[in-house]
Amino acid sequence: TPEQMAIATGDATASPTATLTPQPTFTPPTLPETSANEHYWLIRPIPEGGTVWTDKIYPFGSTRGGTLRPHHGVEFNVPTGTQVLGAASGTVVVAGPDDAEIVGPEGSFYGNVVVIQHDFLYLGQAVFTLYGHLSEVYVAVGQSVAAGELIALSGGTGVADGPHLHFEVRLGANSYDAVRNPLLWLWPFPDRGTVIGRVSWPNGELVAEAPVSLHRVDGPAPYMATTSYASGMLGDPGWGENFAVDDVPAGYYEITVRSGSEDYTVEAWVFSRQTTYVEITLGLQSD
Repeated sequence: TPEQMAIATGDATASPTATLTPQPTFTPPTLPETSANEHYWLIRPIPEGGTVWTDKIYPFGSTRGGTLRPHHGVEFNVPTGTQVLGAASGTVVVAGPDDAEIVGPEGSFYGNVVVIQHDFLYLGQAVFTLYGHLSEVYVAVGQSVAAGELIALSGGTGVADGPHLHFEVRLGANSYDAVRNPLLWLWPFPDRGTVIGRVSWPNGELVAEAPVSLHRVDGPAPYMATTSYASGMLGDPGWGENFAVDDVPAGYYEITVRSGSEDYTVEAWVFSRQTTYVEITLGLQSD
């Protein structure tokens, strides 16, 4: 399994009132840029200079407050006609309208779509990426593509409610139900890391759609929040997470889950281009 960086040990405990955590007086250890056990193997599918960060309103596994079906990918909010790049080398297995070959929950869901099977395996399983709602497709089935090669233009086809690029990672099969969180695959920005973790009950059952927030203790940082995955969404087979936040500035953080009137908090370092994994167990009261 992947090496788990900056794991917060012990169970989170409830704190009925907000308390300020003192700034740590120690210096985080020096780590290599990315552990070989992690799999940040994909480049951003949008060229530099464009909107290369993922949308935070409707992240992977979210239902956007119960208003939408669980999200099977991430979105890049780019205008129609933005260049779309292959995230890694591979072979095109789907290219064109999805009305004939269904790659979503129903036909014509992604509109114009490209699916690439990549030239590597993860834990012995094939890896696919999907690019949906395209306005133009520039590749054909069977074509080999390189990382960063132009494959399409973004659009708003299919069920899209506006122009954007929908991006998925599929593991083991080119199937709508085989998706995993792309945030664990996309190469992080410099001086930023990814926070992932498991939110569960004391019996080990995962908590669906729990609100998760990040507060940096040792310096300024933008407000960051997400929810744990909706029921039925799968975590990475190596990590087993049920939430993830990307583009987190390196630093020392309180990671909090609210359950009813209680907050459950763990603390952890976030390192540049590293994955920080935490576990938060709800329902355990502090003494």
